[in-house]
Amino acid sequence: MKEFLQNCRVRALLTLVSIKRRSAHCDANTGSSRDWLPFVTAALILSASITAGTAFAQTEARAAAERSSIVVRGKVLRTNASDEPLLAPSNQTAIISVDEMYAGNEIAGDQKGQTVTVILTQPNAVKPGEEALFFGNPRFLGKSLTIADEAELPASAAASASSAVQARRDRPVLERLMVESVRPIAGETAAAQGTRTKAPPSEHDPEWHVATVRIVTPLRGGTAGEIVNVVFAASRDITWFNSPKLKQGQDAVFIAHSPSKEEEPIYRSSGLDKFLGAETIYLVTEPFAVLPAADEGRIRRLLAAPKETK
Repeated sequence: MKEFLQNCRVRALLTLVSIKRRSAHCDANTGSSRDWLPFVTAALILSASITAGTAFAQTEARAAAERSSIVVRGKVLRTNASDEPLLAPSNQTAIISVDEMYAGNEIAGDQKGQTVTVILTQPNAVKPGEEALFFGNPRFLGKSLTIADEAELPASAAASASSAVQARRDRPVLERLMVESVRPIAGETAAAQGTRTKAPPSEHDPEWHVATVRIVTPLRGGTAGEIVNVVFAASRDITWFNSPKLKQGQDAVFIAHSPSKEEEPIYRSSGLDKFLGAETIYLVTEPFAVLPAADEGRIRRLLAAPKETK
């Protein structure tokens, strides 16, 4: 990647120097006003080279972000080094200082200002003192983080990395919003209570709770001040660990959905039988189904996105 960008710049600069010399020669002999044309041509060549390099960086960043749960920008402190006792130093390991973290906080916490060991995609991929973007997945998480890289890109591609990570986060939310039964609302949790079932709890019992949510801002349907029932799984079981847990007084954006006819038998058997049919309920079961209230603008943008692409 770095060699590609450098080659683009070199070709453009060499063209500019060559044309400038020819232009000077023409000026000495003819003084023609067309002498500006070579400079315009050189500028266009340079612009095209930069554009091509930027497009390449964006493509690489998108592809790398799809394969990576952790994305950071950092400075290489040492090569052939490792802070992880279980990982021997080699020409394919390096220790970096993290300057910015674009993805992975939910996995390893905010690593900004920390040192991280990186398993590079190939030997000697970076040099001490170099700043770069590292796309990878966690290999060890102990006293320090170790990631196995999927790609390394120049630090100049930071904007591409940021947009690529955001696009990956937006995709599941956007796909959910495009389902007609989904009702996005910005609201406040007024209260939450558990449901009761006569059936004995199963191994992976979701422990359904029903929260009453007051709509503050309707994002698609509904009216401000309306009260709706939102069901969530309170269980900490491995099956439901990442499912949202609502709290009284919580302000959030809810990407809630109505249970489909196919889902109803499952929900009836797990304790929601007294609510189904008797009241209108919405469920929030996906990790991204409850977002911070600050994400309201983001959801509005995503709701408009399908319209813009038609």
